[in-house]
Amino acid sequence: MINLPLHFVGAFAISYLRLPNQTMSDHSAYTENELLVLIKEGSYPAFTEIYDRHWHLLFGSAYNILRDREACLDILQDIFVWFWENRETWELTSCKGYLLTAVKFKTANYIRNSKNRESIINHLGSVELDHAKDEPYEVRQLEELIKSIATQLPDRCREIFQMSRYGYLSNKEIATKLNISEKTVENQLTIALKRLRQKLSTSYFWML
Repeated sequence: MINLPLHFVGAFAISYLRLPNQTMSDHSAYTENELLVLIKEGSYPAFTEIYDRHWHLLFGSAYNILRDREACLDILQDIFVWFWENRETWELTSCKGYLLTAVKFKTANYIRNSKNRESIINHLGSVELDHAKDEPYEVRQLEELIKSIATQLPDRCREIFQMSRYGYLSNKEIATKLNISEKTVENQLTIALKRLRQKLSTSYFWML
């Protein structure tokens, strides 16, 4: 039997119990593409092999930014839960870059909502300068696409979206800076996200 890390077992207890008759076998010799095909067919052992291969890299990527073990564990759990439960919707032949992209955008979401946002951002400046060049192609591609879509938004909508997405400001902080209501901020962000939803595939929109 494949032993998952303790922090991960609980999240997947239900999924695991749904496969009581499936034989657990060693998938370490499989290529990533072969594993992804098996995952789409519902193979939980193939999924745990992908998890085992990439978990430490993904955790390190999140921890390098947040320096918060529990927050990083929560982010990775959310990512892998979505990856398994929505396996029929994504179309991938490799997933390392895709999962790293998810980590980057999920950590950004965490920063925006964190009470320790200022200290994280201060640390983030040096981290991004050091590691931007090493980001996987999928991360750079998605970021460029989001920026391109944002340029097509109405001026005020674009300003609010950029303050939220790249300034890590809360809706309340944006409202205060622009002297508008929080409701107006929420409405403008809804418009921006609706536009992104129209342009991005489901495989990437869930990260935002």
